[in-house]
Amino acid sequence: MIINIRIADANVAFEEDVLKTIGLGSCVAVTLFDREKKIGGMIHFMLPSKVFSKAFFNPYKYCDTGLSNLIMEMEQLGARKYRMEAKVVGGANMFSIFIKNVEESIGYRNIEMAKKMLRENRIPVTAEDTGSDYSRSVEFTIKTGKIKVTSYKLGEIQY
Repeated sequence: MIINIRIADANVAFEEDVLKTIGLGSCVAVTLFDREKKIGGMIHFMLPSKVFSKAFFNPYKYCDTGLSNLIMEMEQLGARKYRMEAKVVGGANMFSIFIKNVEESIGYRNIEMAKKMLRENRIPVTAEDTGSDYSRSVEFTIKTGKIKVTSYKLGEIQY
């Protein structure tokens, strides 16, 4: 079954499922995979931290709260953090014409927060397709643990 992950959303899936998200510009998708249990998860977040917004609180809008929730949900279903591996996609500087210093872009800050959270949780990043100035879409096949990243610039790449 294909499970679509919208912006500011996350979900957990099992062996026969595929998690899919489209339109990652400055947003970042993080996939988590427990190879032993064949449990996978994906989050598509917009901002690095909830401190960036005072609007209605959706934990999956932010990396810090959303990634923590996704890890917890996966563990409740039998995955274990020490067996998880991560893949990070997105974080483009979609406004590179205006933002010349890449480190000021929201995409860069999203990537950095995702990596920081994964380091703190001791979850290794096994693949990354981040940065630059173009959007991406991701399909995560739980059975294999592989992701397919599609972009207009590079076509399809498997990780």
